[in-house]
Amino acid sequence: MNIKKNILSLLFGALLIFAQTAHASKLPDDVWKYIKKQLPQAQQRFDSVLIISDSLMYIPLYPPNTTTVDDLKIEYVYPQNKTLKDLPEVVLLNNGYSLLKVFKDEKGNYTLTKKDDLPIKVRLGLMPQDMLTPMGLKMPESLKLTLGDLLIPTKDESSLALKNEKPTNSYTSTIKSNEFVPTVHFKNKKTFINPRNSKFLAVYDNSSKTPMYELKLSSMPLKIVTSETSKVALVLYWSGKKVEIIDLKDERVIESIELSASATDVVLNKKDNIAYVASQNANAIYLINLSSMKLDRVIKLDQKPAKLAYCEEDNTIAFYDEFLSKVFNVTQKDDTYTVKAMGDANNISKVLIDSENIYATSRIENELYVYNKEQSKLINTIELDKKPTDALLFQGRIFILCAKEGYMDVYDIAENKIISREHLSQEGFYSNMTLIPGENNVLITGINSKAYLVYNLDTMKLAQKQETYIDVANIIIMDKSQRL
Repeated sequence: MNIKKNILSLLFGALLIFAQTAHASKLPDDVWKYIKKQLPQAQQRFDSVLIISDSLMYIPLYPPNTTTVDDLKIEYVYPQNKTLKDLPEVVLLNNGYSLLKVFKDEKGNYTLTKKDDLPIKVRLGLMPQDMLTPMGLKMPESLKLTLGDLLIPTKDESSLALKNEKPTNSYTSTIKSNEFVPTVHFKNKKTFINPRNSKFLAVYDNSSKTPMYELKLSSMPLKIVTSETSKVALVLYWSGKKVEIIDLKDERVIESIELSASATDVVLNKKDNIAYVASQNANAIYLINLSSMKLDRVIKLDQKPAKLAYCEEDNTIAFYDEFLSKVFNVTQKDDTYTVKAMGDANNISKVLIDSENIYATSRIENELYVYNKEQSKLINTIELDKKPTDALLFQGRIFILCAKEGYMDVYDIAENKIISREHLSQEGFYSNMTLIPGENNVLITGINSKAYLVYNLDTMKLAQKQETYIDVANIIIMDKSQRL
């Protein structure tokens, strides 16, 4: 009888302080420090879920009553005699916090431990109520109380995916407009393609030239960038002030962030997992944390930023202001950002940056401008082929795609000159380069080309030209091994 009363008392206490614990989005500092000491590779997601690797995560359970302890340690673990480093299924700390390992069952569904005689402290814990619940999570009966008010979404309920409907008319002609022919470079890859003038992302694997299905976005995207750390895509739209963060594993929107004005460009700080989003109309650069999925801060400017570039070596940002026709450099000291003009520029198509210089390609002048950051001035001008549309900085060289006649110019930074000018193709208008994961190859796409190109950065030669039937506006190439 006393046992029943104790359980009811604990249940009542859990409900009373539900609002205080269930909505917490970050673990207490002492718990997080303990976890990081045992698992240095761990990352805490915006909803406090622990990401250990691409294929492993833990859900924290918040206790109904937090106990203050001088020495944080494991009170219970399953399987027995394991440490956190051994990645057990269940961990209960002596301050009341628990960790539940998420894994897939034999049918591929997400699930938790099947052990049904867990300590009452574990069973009365609560999952964070702002948690992004794994789709289709199969909850053991003994742990269903931990859900609180959380609902477990199904694939059909929350996914952006739309099933491809097959034509009912057997005489309907074959439509090739969405065919993307895979080659060996797409082996073990999953590819998301946003066709020109479309608000859909067509999803391909390496087994078929037609999409498996499509993802319906909110509107027509301006630009999409992806975080390898969080496995998410940040989507900027042509219209509206909203940017969206999409989980590429479950293919659903996990966060929508309203800006004060529409976005014009975005670039990633991969080391800190930060997206820098520029807005010309707001005269600002927004810092969006792709680990917490929150807007961290806003850098207010006197300029109208576009064509962003970021250098991890010295944590500096470069941008182009087309209204002032100038290139600028942004440096940070503590919480203060300083903006310096580098020099005049005209019709800039791409800005790149390293620890010493800023590089900008002029689409109308057919030139590469080199600005020295320390001197804050233009130090060199390099003649390019016609209409440079995109550029990539790779191992001390700048690869510049020139679209008018289909050339690739390669500028060597140390030698301060063009060292290669390779003719790629004169058919179509190639305007974008995308680095293929795991390779020193770039995918070159464009409009009205009916083909894509694969260019090798080591040999500085065209590796392959492949006929296809889709005009690519945005593309994401993802290793399947990166998926949970």
